[in-house]
Amino acid sequence: MNTSSKSTALSADLNNFVYGVSRRNTQSTPELTKTGISLLKTFPAARDAVLEFFSIVFQEAVNVAISQTDYEADPNANSLLESVSMIGPELCNLGESWAPFIAPWCVNLIIDISTNKSNVPNSTLQSAEPVRVLLDITTQNLTLLGPEEKATCIDMMLESRWCGWAVGRVVRAEAGLVALVAPRALALGADAARALLAQLAHHAPALAHLKRALQTLFHDVIREDSMPESKRDVIPYLLNLASKSDVVLKAFTQDIEQTLSDEVVRRLGAVCGGGARWEGAAPASLVQLLMRTDARCLLLLLRHARNYQFCRQLLEHLLQKLEYECLFPDKTIPLLTSAAEEIHMIREKLLDGNQLEKYSLARLLILICYNQPSEFVSTISYLLQYSRDDATLALLVRIMSGTASMHVPNDTPDISTDTERYQDFIRTGVEHALRDAAMSDTQIKRCFIEGNVPKDQKTYMHYFCLNIIKLLRWESSKRVSQLRGRAVGRAVQASLYRLGAALQHYAALLRDPQLHHCTMRSLNEMPTCHALAEVLDRVDMSGTKGPLPSVESVLKVVQATVKYFFRCIHEPDVMNKVRGTQTACRLLRKLCGHSKLARAVGLRDLLEAAMFREERAFGTRAEPRAPDTDDLLIHLNQKHGPITQLTQSHTSVFHAGIIGKGVRKKSSHDENSLPPILTTNNELLMGALMACMDGNSGVVEGATSVALLLVELVSPDVMYNGLPWPDEDFTKQVSIERELYMRAALEASPVCRAALRRCGGARPALCLASALLRAAAATLLHRLRALLDRHTHSPEVERERATLTELLSTMTLGQLLPHPLSHMLELAPELTPNEIVQVLRDCLWNYTRDHVPSPALFTCDATGLHWRDPSSCKPPALYTDTLRIIIQKRIAKLGHLYPIMFLNLEKESSN
Repeated sequence: MNTSSKSTALSADLNNFVYGVSRRNTQSTPELTKTGISLLKTFPAARDAVLEFFSIVFQEAVNVAISQTDYEADPNANSLLESVSMIGPELCNLGESWAPFIAPWCVNLIIDISTNKSNVPNSTLQSAEPVRVLLDITTQNLTLLGPEEKATCIDMMLESRWCGWAVGRVVRAEAGLVALVAPRALALGADAARALLAQLAHHAPALAHLKRALQTLFHDVIREDSMPESKRDVIPYLLNLASKSDVVLKAFTQDIEQTLSDEVVRRLGAVCGGGARWEGAAPASLVQLLMRTDARCLLLLLRHARNYQFCRQLLEHLLQKLEYECLFPDKTIPLLTSAAEEIHMIREKLLDGNQLEKYSLARLLILICYNQPSEFVSTISYLLQYSRDDATLALLVRIMSGTASMHVPNDTPDISTDTERYQDFIRTGVEHALRDAAMSDTQIKRCFIEGNVPKDQKTYMHYFCLNIIKLLRWESSKRVSQLRGRAVGRAVQASLYRLGAALQHYAALLRDPQLHHCTMRSLNEMPTCHALAEVLDRVDMSGTKGPLPSVESVLKVVQATVKYFFRCIHEPDVMNKVRGTQTACRLLRKLCGHSKLARAVGLRDLLEAAMFREERAFGTRAEPRAPDTDDLLIHLNQKHGPITQLTQSHTSVFHAGIIGKGVRKKSSHDENSLPPILTTNNELLMGALMACMDGNSGVVEGATSVALLLVELVSPDVMYNGLPWPDEDFTKQVSIERELYMRAALEASPVCRAALRRCGGARPALCLASALLRAAAATLLHRLRALLDRHTHSPEVERERATLTELLSTMTLGQLLPHPLSHMLELAPELTPNEIVQVLRDCLWNYTRDHVPSPALFTCDATGLHWRDPSSCKPPALYTDTLRIIIQKRIAKLGHLYPIMFLNLEKESSN
């Protein structure tokens, strides 16, 4: 196409456009729009006219879009919307050279539309298709402008009070415009800025630019060289803006620790101290503002409250307002919500803060725990584990009592229900603390790996127990009003089974050290055991202050106490050993005094452990090791050769020894003597047994159980365990092996002999151990007959005499031998083996054979003491003549015993 034809076509388009706009021809709007777009490309001088026409098209299209029902009959409605859809892409693609013209035109058009449609809701206006197209054109052309031209366009939109929504849409589309909008928005009034910034609330880049703008403005205000007038106006404006705009408040409180550093607060205090008093910074306004912030703002206020009185006053106003607002459960408080989400940080601060911080955070935790019971349980568990001083425990008591009694009037009918509800929460908190403490002790700790464990480091279970002990002491003192309801004691009692299981686990003697390497369990476990035992010792198990514990819990604690007792027996420190065993005895006394089943379990566990698992701690002689082949007597004797078979030869002397044990070894000390430490252990064990038999009736029942247990544990079978004593010949022919086995078991176990003596003191329990007494008497008769006068001074005879003395003393103590047979104990040291055999057979064995030792022989007096009436159990002369004859034969040496034993009998027989 040549130049003349181009000019002709341009002239025709221009004429058509002019006549079409002036309504002089019948061209449609889309045709005029195409012509206008063509003129913009081919005849730039016509841009003002074309853009003016486009403005009319957009305005009419907006009217059609927001009021579609009014234009349904208008044929131009669709043509307008079609024209808008054609204008949009063309104006967006004109390029960088057209952007300085298109962008201001778009801004002015937006301002005109917003002003004309100010009565239309912004949401309706933004949803109109022509407006969306116009905003796209604006955004595309703004990106092509320079910084100054962008700022000019933004200022043009900000000057219009109806254009805030458009600014927000444009800025969200172009991230680089946020840096221009944020500081300019802060220069507007509070209401205008709030409306504008509300459009940027969900735009992520806007928050960072707004934060930067706020910090710049704020720091500029508090500079030391700043003018006083600016100080008076800007800070109230920022506070007012933050109270109206969530995005401003969020931007201002983000990283507030760095914004309000100590130096900044000091300068701010200097500005406030200079006489500036702001209406927007009143305590009530600040409290309302703080209630919309998060927990970090509260912690910052607490930190500065130590140095500034205004902060302390503001803190008190804030806490009072929060307590009041919690009266309305349906109201959501952002500060409490944030504090609940950051409750771990608050709890940690509660441990290491100053007094003001701890007291204030405790009040805050009460509000959180009241609204969220799960956090109440977690707070109790956390503080029970990690409290290290009385002040923190006092705060725990305050939190528990404050949460349970918050907003509950004393005369409400549901007060008992609420009390039980919170008691369940406290019980659950104690259970969680116990569980978490045990788990924490098994977790790998950095301090063990690095080797910097403190010297006074205790297990987490130990710390938990110390805190529980302190709370139980406060309860028992009756001086802490918040603990008069025994909330902690009842909670601990409910966890009795778990405490028993924990004590049983920590007191276990067999532990793999590698299993708990680099954990708290690698520490000395005895302090933890002592602490657990003290907790159990302070728990009420009598049922006087609460319900009786379950049978399962009582049995678990009894088993754990027995393990703890034997663990204390191995303590090297004497004071800790005695203190621990005394605690165990108190526990056994409390548990067994109200439960016969607990008594039976405790006695059995004590005896079985002492006889079979911890026997070395009580002096029980270990089983001899299996001899080597060369140590057998038969092989030693065979080494003499065939000449050993020749009689009357000096070489026929065999090696003497014990069959199965090899050559007899000479012993320089008495095998029956025990070291002092083992004697002490036996006394402590007897004290534990007696602790299970508290009270007269308890002693009789307990001693009866002990006697039966001894027979059960020592006897190899159940035959011949009854009360009757058989004929002497029966033991020699039938049961001698059984008697020898039982005699050996008794001699090897000092625990059995001591327990048998205790049964003798608790008459008539010894009667039930007749099988053990028969075994000792039968073996004495058998062995002394074999020895007689051949080995009068041999060690074997001395051992037999010691066994005889012990047998007679036990039977005398149990009143199984009436007067004068009870004086055989005094005669025994002076008798020969032959005389001993006669006395045992004629006096002891025949009497007990004909007069069976039975509990029916004993009567119970008014004090509950069982005894045998001497007047009703005089032995006939048949059983005493042997003693009389022996004393008469040796009257010079034994005559002083004759009047004691027989004078009264002779007088009574003569009467």
